Amino acid sequence: MKRVWILVTIFALVASFTVMAAKFSIYDWWTAGGEKQAITAEINYFHQLYPNIEIAQNPVAGGAGANMHAVIKSLIFAGLPPTTFQVHAGWEMYEYTKAKLLDPITDLWQSEGWTKVFPKEIEELCSYDGKFYAVPMDVHRANMLWYNISIFKKLGLKVPKTFEGLISVMKKIKAAGYIPLAVGDRYQWPAAMVFEEGLLAIAGPKTYDEFFEGKVNYSNPSVKKALEDFRDIMENYVNENHASLTWDQACGLVANGKAAMTIMGDWANGYFMGLGLKANVDYGAVAVPGSQGVYNLVIDAFPVPKGLSKIEKEYAYDWLKTIASVKGQAIFNQIKGSIPARIDVPTTGFNTVQVNNMKELKTDILVSSAVHGSEAPAPFVTAWENALTVVQYHPSMSLEQAVNYLNAVNAQYLTPQNLSH
Repeated sequence: MKRVWILVTIFALVASFTVMAAKFSIYDWWTAGGEKQAITAEINYFHQLYPNIEIAQNPVAGGAGANMHAVIKSLIFAGLPPTTFQVHAGWEMYEYTKAKLLDPITDLWQSEGWTKVFPKEIEELCSYDGKFYAVPMDVHRANMLWYNISIFKKLGLKVPKTFEGLISVMKKIKAAGYIPLAVGDRYQWPAAMVFEEGLLAIAGPKTYDEFFEGKVNYSNPSVKKALEDFRDIMENYVNENHASLTWDQACGLVANGKAAMTIMGDWANGYFMGLGLKANVDYGAVAVPGSQGVYNLVIDAFPVPKGLSKIEKEYAYDWLKTIASVKGQAIFNQIKGSIPARIDVPTTGFNTVQVNNMKELKTDILVSSAVHGSEAPAPFVTAWENALTVVQYHPSMSLEQAVNYLNAVNAQYLTPQNLSH
């Protein structure tokens, strides 16, 4: 009887996906605050343009997309691909293209003239082996420090210019009874962001890139210093309950005046806006001290999976054209807190943080985030985040022991074979 019930359940699931195949089926991991509002607004705009297309949105929470990608791969391998899905441009997308799970969309890039409106570095992250496979919906900036203006004014603090100065400010904030840096690393990656952005600020963009290319490791003096500062921050200056909170809950500590700062991508901007807070009035935002002049890219993009029917592929192309349009990019990013990937979108309707980032995207050195799927392959990122967690929870481990341990992880995963694409 149990076996019969299992078979019935499987047939029911297959039947439901078969019905869904006639719809526009989209998967994303935008489930919190401003990001949920942003994707809802974009889908509503798509529905206005194509009212006869039935839309089935499937948000999957958790793990900065890791949970969702497990679902997506299962569906594609089962011959039941969604019409499209969210993916980070760069290595996260490369994993799909290497496995031949995506259809190239170079024809669409050419017919729409997108190479004239997206920066070259973003084009490269959306392409593989000379062909385009995804369309960018936004550009997020990972190397952002958010701070509670009221607390800074009350304590007479100025935003520091260096990472060393940032730690000095943390000491003063802690002495005043506030949480210096809010972190919510229930899913590990926010803590890895603290190290990643510290590495960028201390070592600079060249060494940052070389680190994730396996050319330098933690024995490099600037990388070693970034590790030392990471351990110091996580041990002495973050909220005690950080391991039980999510990134948005950590931002909430800044919003409600319990914490003075947080290091988070500019999706935090959307979170604060969703609470009704105003940039440069209630909260401030700057590049992580020491990383000024460098833009750490996080790019949400959408591809076309293999196995779609002709009508589904038409729907997918309609969606890609919508999200890449000037209006589509404005509608989504104004709410999300990010900025358009297109450089020709007017700044009208964006807040001061976004306008500044729109300007700096055109002038800064552009690098991409490893934590968020662009700079390094997923197996390394998973092992790296786990290793940083081990180091974080073993404060008795000497700095040299931590260096040796983490170097072994790099040596295992950042090999020429693993880095080839």
